[in-house]
Amino acid sequence: MRYQTPAGPSEAAASGELLTLRIRYKDPGGAESHEPLVFPVRDEGRAFGQASADFKFASAVASFGMLLRGSDYRGETSWDAVLEIAQEGLGADPHGYRQGFLELVRKAKELAE
Repeated sequence: MRYQTPAGPSEAAASGELLTLRIRYKDPGGAESHEPLVFPVRDEGRAFGQASADFKFASAVASFGMLLRGSDYRGETSWDAVLEIAQEGLGADPHGYRQGFLELVRKAKELAE
């Protein structure tokens, strides 16, 4: 409940921290999980257009998943928006996986129409 306070700005809000990501994991074949890795995520005040190619591509993948599920949280995203954002996020694609994702989105768009 770090980000919830009864009244007034919290310490986290004053710091610009949006959330804290905690990742707990096991080694392949391992039986015990490691202590979580903790990453605070802060709002740097940049526009989406200034985001890295990797961030844009990850956003496109997340939006694609929400469209496929018909999620209530998909907002006003569309197949075309996913394609545009993914295209902006192609970046380095040595194995062609990102290009393959674009083709998958195009096919899903065709089926949805």
